[in-house]
Amino acid sequence: MVDPSSIQSAPRQSRLHVIGVFILFLVALQLSIGHRVRLTQWHVQSQSNSALDEAVAWKDGRLHITENTYEVARVGEHRYNVVGLAFVLISLVGTTLTELGGGPKGTFHAPFYVLFVAMPLVVAAFATFREATRSTVWGAVLAGYLFVGTSLLPVLEQCRGAAQGGSIYFINHALAVTGLLIMCADLLGPRKIWPALIGLALAAWSRQLTVLYALPLLWIAWRTGAAASSKRPMRTAVVGVLLIALFPMTLNYLKFGNPFDTGYSRIYEGRTDPIGRRGQEQLFGLRYLAHNAWAMNAEIPSFDIRRGAVQPVIAGRDGASIWFTTPLLLAIFVTLRKWWADATCRALVLGSLPVIAGLLLYHVTGSNDAGHFRYALDFIPVWFIVIAPFTVSPRGRRWTLACLAFSATYFSLLP
Repeated sequence: MVDPSSIQSAPRQSRLHVIGVFILFLVALQLSIGHRVRLTQWHVQSQSNSALDEAVAWKDGRLHITENTYEVARVGEHRYNVVGLAFVLISLVGTTLTELGGGPKGTFHAPFYVLFVAMPLVVAAFATFREATRSTVWGAVLAGYLFVGTSLLPVLEQCRGAAQGGSIYFINHALAVTGLLIMCADLLGPRKIWPALIGLALAAWSRQLTVLYALPLLWIAWRTGAAASSKRPMRTAVVGVLLIALFPMTLNYLKFGNPFDTGYSRIYEGRTDPIGRRGQEQLFGLRYLAHNAWAMNAEIPSFDIRRGAVQPVIAGRDGASIWFTTPLLLAIFVTLRKWWADATCRALVLGSLPVIAGLLLYHVTGSNDAGHFRYALDFIPVWFIVIAPFTVSPRGRRWTLACLAFSATYFSLLP
């Protein structure tokens, strides 16, 4: 698309300028998607959120949960949560602050929920793309694209939840995207490694397959240390990755007696619905490859005019092509020769391939009747950051804006 050498590093900008652009960025998000995300209506409750339920259990000195009954692992008379470790930890803080403020025990006050889930995502996106593009304004544009033109928008809508509150599965996506942004910001920037490990932990403890980004992280840490004749980056990375793995493994042992038993297969026991049956038969398998590959790459919704407006027809369809819904992703191929020349970018993109392979072999797409493929959020932030410098050059900007306009329009039409 463009040559990154044509992109001049942005001159040092005043703090006032950055703050001003960030405020305009927030205003733009509110005007464009505020009516759909509705932060003022965000709430979460333990009866329908197993991670919050587990946080309450920890504070009571136990591991089993007592409120939520949906997709939980049953062992004897006890039920255990198996997803969203990051949100369990966040809920420990959120419920504690709520109780200190006089709120009921076990309640996660809505403003704290927004503060810990939504705001870090907004700040991380703005800061990461600003650094990646060397431009505050164009960084805000690409960060905005992530919100209005990818599956992140419908995910954030589900973080609000209806009467039952925010779904842990969609909260996990929001937290994982934040973690991936933090990880990439460090690995493509100062490479202090410990911020990347924090990002990896947040992602891996929310969306388990993203733990595979430990592979490029370790390689980049080794390469960074080799260049500086220091073993510290690699040591930090190895210790961090081990901790990221050992914490959930310890919980697995305490819950199920085996550090390698995540309990995930247990959530399908006794179910007779199609997803439940597939989960009982095989969680990952080549049998799912063709269907999932089609859902992610080739499924195109049809359109109809209803009540005087154009709407995508998504009923009965599983997923939607990421190349159709978010065409800016095509830049990963158009600019291949450019980003391939950067060893870190190359490692991150190649590191996303095992994650994608896992998604394609998974027993479900998570996107029935959705009009998008939300599992792609496990790699879209990484690809966006890698292609960012090439999409905001003088030649690339018009294509970026055209893609943004299309994606924003499409996702705004989804029910």
